[in-house]
Amino acid sequence: MAILCQMRKRTSQSQMQTCLHALWLFHELLRFRLNLLIMTHILKKLIPLPFSLFILLGSLEGTCGELLHKGASLPQRDRHVEARLLSNRSDIGPGETWWVALELKHDPTWHTYWQNGGDAGVPTLIEWTLPEGITAGPIQWEIPQIVKMGKLDVYGYEGTCLLLTEFKSDPEVGLEEKLNLKAFINWMMCSRTCMPGKGVNLQLQLEAKHPKNTLSPTKWSDRIEDAINRLPGPAPKNMFAAKLDLPAKMFRLNWETFPLTGEVEDVYFFDLTEQITSNEPQTLEQNEDGWQLSLPRASYASGIPTRMKGWLRWKMAGADQAFQWAQLDVPLN
Repeated sequence: MAILCQMRKRTSQSQMQTCLHALWLFHELLRFRLNLLIMTHILKKLIPLPFSLFILLGSLEGTCGELLHKGASLPQRDRHVEARLLSNRSDIGPGETWWVALELKHDPTWHTYWQNGGDAGVPTLIEWTLPEGITAGPIQWEIPQIVKMGKLDVYGYEGTCLLLTEFKSDPEVGLEEKLNLKAFINWMMCSRTCMPGKGVNLQLQLEAKHPKNTLSPTKWSDRIEDAINRLPGPAPKNMFAAKLDLPAKMFRLNWETFPLTGEVEDVYFFDLTEQITSNEPQTLEQNEDGWQLSLPRASYASGIPTRMKGWLRWKMAGADQAFQWAQLDVPLN
């Protein structure tokens, strides 16, 4: 900011004070996230700024406008979490599909929750308001982390995460020139204590694509594509067997040689049925028939489940690699 006030020697003290006052006002308006177009209009009308500052304001208008129209919403914060929407496309034609990610940035030590928070927590909610001809699919959840809510181990996200949604446009419905995707987002945020969310409203503006135009990826496209590629695929059929040992209050997951012949480590099952506790250890044993993962049943579990559903995480023993993942949906014997 100081560079803008390095006037020529002939600049009067009054002009210098005017410039500094204008810069202060501009900074204060930015803090409250007012629309830059409105800010510039106010400043130009009320304060005789140097021409160099007009140039700066114009460039900021263009930059902000580009962010609004090139695949990102303005961020909104609810206390310890900031949210915004990111699209992998900036313009959309009839009969097309594309992805939008909800980006959540958490303050240090704070987290939000996976689709099953484990022994505590409520998953993030997205409620869409969409133009005619646009539909949204369910949330595609990023792979979860084991995080701490007080002394409890639970399932959620720290740092930054992307929650994905696939969108489709109806091939038979004409699209408006400006497509406003509106979302009400709410989450529970926890650290040593928990705070229910107040909710934030986000708006992502895309444009209708002219039939002759080519695809228009945004600067977020690669990041969203990476997130899509990290989503777990289904495990091979008939590879796993599962049973519920009611007297022992324990689930048993068995397999022989999945994923590869050899030893595995750091195996963990993230349950989706609210039957398995997140706050007790899961035990992996190797026997003559292969491998068995024992999972304690949650004290709050109700009914007798017929299937074991969730995400399995593992690493090959001694391998320096990232976790591998698979989605499981196995009948219980």
